[in-house]
Amino acid sequence: MVSESICGFEALARLKTPNLGLISPLEFIPITEKTKLIIPLGETIFLQAFRFLNRLRDQGCTQMSVSVNVSAIQLLRHDFIPSLQRMIKAMQIDARYLVLEITESVFASNYQEINRILGQLQKIGIQVAMDDFGTGYSSLARERELNINCLKIDKFFIDKLMDLTDEQAISGDIISMAHKLGHCVVAEGIEHERQFSYLKRFFCDKIQGYLISRPLDEEAALTLAKEQLASHPPSN
Repeated sequence: MVSESICGFEALARLKTPNLGLISPLEFIPITEKTKLIIPLGETIFLQAFRFLNRLRDQGCTQMSVSVNVSAIQLLRHDFIPSLQRMIKAMQIDARYLVLEITESVFASNYQEINRILGQLQKIGIQVAMDDFGTGYSSLARERELNINCLKIDKFFIDKLMDLTDEQAISGDIISMAHKLGHCVVAEGIEHERQFSYLKRFFCDKIQGYLISRPLDEEAALTLAKEQLASHPPSN
């Protein structure tokens, strides 16, 4: 937030059919998980995200990251990390610019094993972010044990910033405690300048939401990144 520049993108899965039109991921992702179609779908998303990272690099945006959401089903597959490493190597991706996002509910499956896998991912340079923090299974007390790099504050808390005073809102407390645990903090769902101002005052590291940009297709995202590069050249 300090530089007010774009530092990365999140890969979003979308499904559009001739008969039903655009279907929300809240509807089709649970079906893919139940049917295990999340495995091939996840591989496709990774490949597309890696191609996008390479296109960013080719146009000079070498320090921008891409975040990809992963489920417990994917993480717990015995070949998840080897398969991911093969794709990273084949596509010559710098793992430091890949962020895997997990939700708090992932830990309900197998806490110890999931946390061990996250630690292995970190060892090969991949960043791990806890998505939708504050509304699910985990807690700040447990965050100290988790192998994660970043907390993403759920939109529920960000929406409250429109109605509460600084003293009443707890987003600032979450940011402070997360920083004490050594985590980067991202606020989700920023739509208004008032939210932006509050988060900047409380030293939130990064934000995402409609105030910055609505979801974009790949070409539009690359154009946005190119414009960003022209106005904010990366520092060496």
